[in-house]
Amino acid sequence: MKILLIGHEGYLGRGLHAYLASQGHAVIGWDRAEDLFTLDAHFLARSGVELLINLSVMADRKSAVFLMGEPTDEINVGGARHLARILKGSGIPWIQMSTREVLGPVYREEDVLETPHGLRPRFLVDETAPYAPFNFYGKSKIVAEFISESHPESAVIRLTTCYTDFDHPGGNWMVSLVRSATQGRPLTLTNGGLQFRDPLHIDDLGRLMEGIVAKRAFGQKFHAGGGEANLISLLEFVQRANPQAPIESAPGGDFGFAFDNTKARRCTGWEPRILVRDKLPILVDHIGRGITQPVTKV
Repeated sequence: MKILLIGHEGYLGRGLHAYLASQGHAVIGWDRAEDLFTLDAHFLARSGVELLINLSVMADRKSAVFLMGEPTDEINVGGARHLARILKGSGIPWIQMSTREVLGPVYREEDVLETPHGLRPRFLVDETAPYAPFNFYGKSKIVAEFISESHPESAVIRLTTCYTDFDHPGGNWMVSLVRSATQGRPLTLTNGGLQFRDPLHIDDLGRLMEGIVAKRAFGQKFHAGGGEANLISLLEFVQRANPQAPIESAPGGDFGFAFDNTKARRCTGWEPRILVRDKLPILVDHIGRGITQPVTKV
């Protein structure tokens, strides 16, 4: 396929570009330098684009209210509107990336169990969970999800935590924790780090995208997490990165978050294959040496 990847220079974008290219797809990168709002229907047609993936994002997590005209609104909502306009009638599939933050904090204390390895969920979060965002970012991504519905060949993928094998100036909590742990800096973790996550490797995300297109599973919202085999507490994650890392506990109401992949499996046959515990030594090595994934473009 010829794929237009918007946001290819970001943390996930670099990893996804590398995966898709390794599978023989021709990937066109589009990022801030190209400007999302200069993209038009003529370019899509002229370039023979067969799939558009939108990773562009601004994440204002500080504001609880929706702020019209701010970058998070302009990029997340305005960008989705622009894509809906230029894709109209094209028949080009559109995968819109979203986030668990559209759902807010689902787990309460009674919803988790304590184990020797940290907290574990009594249930996984499926697509029937109601919208309950608690910040501007989550609210903006909900609006983007609804806008993408206007395109009949679209699908939404919500992520909890997705990661690559490399360091990145932006990164995510995994990159930040490994960087701090390997440098021996004190780490403050709410709940002592007992809260769980379900990290998904970028290659597994790429496989899900291919499956959605192959099965034409459009008009759907999919939850994509690493699965039960990848449930890991922040405490275990840090200790595996550096057993001597100094950790301080802080109060907090974060008990964890993990997605139910049943719908994605049912609709596309997809299952995550890559285990975060196997990848952690690679992350530690690459992040410790500051090795980033190269930016590539077609």
